[in-house]
Amino acid sequence: MTNSLIFDIDKAAVAQSFSKAAAHYDQFAQLQRDIGDKLFASLNKKQTANCLDLGCGTGYFSEKLLTQHNIDSLICFDLSAGMLAFLQNNRNLPVNCVQGDMDCLPFSDNQFSCIFSNLAMQWSSDLQNVLRQLKGVLLAGGELNFSTLLAGSLIELRDAWQEVDVHPHTNTFLTLVNIEKMLEKVGFTSVNIHQETITLYYPNVCAVMRDLKGIGANQVHGHQRHKLQGRSLINKLEQGYAKHKTRSGLLPLSYQVCYIKAVK
Repeated sequence: MTNSLIFDIDKAAVAQSFSKAAAHYDQFAQLQRDIGDKLFASLNKKQTANCLDLGCGTGYFSEKLLTQHNIDSLICFDLSAGMLAFLQNNRNLPVNCVQGDMDCLPFSDNQFSCIFSNLAMQWSSDLQNVLRQLKGVLLAGGELNFSTLLAGSLIELRDAWQEVDVHPHTNTFLTLVNIEKMLEKVGFTSVNIHQETITLYYPNVCAVMRDLKGIGANQVHGHQRHKLQGRSLINKLEQGYAKHKTRSGLLPLSYQVCYIKAVK
């Protein structure tokens, strides 16, 4: 990490992790759908010539964009070849699929009237640079609508891992202030931001880890492999999680979610 706002992310490992999860992603992605539905509800219903689904995953929201909005053409963009293959093989959609890294977008300026991105931006190495690129590819008056996770997300799991070792086992997320400053520097005409906390509850640590692995979100920035394995690891994590356990014995996992609409 060269500075606190630029992350060293192994994009090949992230792509592989999501590709492995593609076939069963939708079984575990209820939270992602719930957040995406709230983002989707904020979209402008006017006629849209060209739209970009950035970090489209399995194409769940790509399909909603085409069926519920007046869109002439849609590009589905994702880092994961496996996700795009799933979309093409399982959804009968008239879209153009493009594999690539959001940190280096392959699109020309003034191309899209709408960009939709649900829970993908946290995988950017340099969000300010991505926001600058996205503003460039938008038409004048075009909208960028995205959701992302903020600092404080997965804090209970982060605390639990501290019982195991000193290495990071959850990703580092930007603060809302970080993102607000980035948007200001990029210079969008208007910006609207909404924030909320969503907490899920699990019966045990194994269920927490299974959920994260199920959506391919088990790849961590700067990850170093821990020495403990199997039951020893689970016991340590259970000990670390104990202080967060509810009276009914459930383990919470919190997400700090941010919804942003930015107009060029």
